Amino acid sequence: MQHFVNEYEYTPDILQESIGAWWDYKYKDGYRSMLAVFILIAVLSIVMKRPVFLVAELVPLFVVVLFRFKKKKSIQIEQERIDILFRGTDLFCRVEVGEDISFTSLKGNRRIQFSDVENYLETRNLIVLFIKGSMTISLDKKGFREGTKEDFMSLLANTVK
Repeated sequence: MQHFVNEYEYTPDILQESIGAWWDYKYKDGYRSMLAVFILIAVLSIVMKRPVFLVAELVPLFVVVLFRFKKKKSIQIEQERIDILFRGTDLFCRVEVGEDISFTSLKGNRRIQFSDVENYLETRNLIVLFIKGSMTISLDKKGFREGTKEDFMSLLANTVK
């Protein structure tokens, strides 16, 4: 198996992008369901000629707003945790991928089996790995010190199903 090393500073922007990606991944089916309900209510109100049903459109809209609020709140909470735990200290992360995944930061070192990666998502600046147990590991696209982003994406495409 190839070996990759990725290093980056865990900034508020990376935190927001990483946690936002997790929320979007975790609740994508919920967003799709609310869109389907929204369309169904609109169609039913037109077919049945009952514009009063359009008031029910507020329910899926409320659920989507709730998802967005929870996403924003979880980003704020994680930022508060980082600020409290690492007050005034830059938080650097190192991710090594080989037979397994090693994640090292000021919090310590964690090892995760590569087989525990359930899925992944490429965002504007990151590659976010979704790990069993609702965990994520982020890699900065510009942070590869060993191996390349393209080779890593190829590895993910061939091994993560």
